[in-house]
Amino acid sequence: MKGVFVGQKPLNVLSCAVQGRPGRSAYELACDGGYTGTNEEFDALLAGLSGTLTRLNTGMTRLNGLMDAMDNRIEDVEGDLAALTQRVVRLEAAVFDSSASNYAGRS
Repeated sequence: MKGVFVGQKPLNVLSCAVQGRPGRSAYELACDGGYTGTNEEFDALLAGLSGTLTRLNTGMTRLNGLMDAMDNRIEDVEGDLAALTQRVVRLEAAVFDSSASNYAGRS
């Protein structure tokens, strides 16, 4: 037989890396914490949580994209506002100069 064995069972290095060291299972720990369902129900619960976390991660990625787009739009609006403010200042100066000229002409 080739490979690494623990007793009669082949050792799956990937599953060991994912599962961690041998010891009490997540189900046993959950029962210690008050979980009362079966091991199969617990596995189904974990599988459901995995799907929920995947959907949550997808939603967060989309939300981050929307926030980036909103930040870019805010920068655009700020730039437009700055340009508009400069235009108003120039118009006010022109109106003031015109009024001053008209007033000076009356004296």
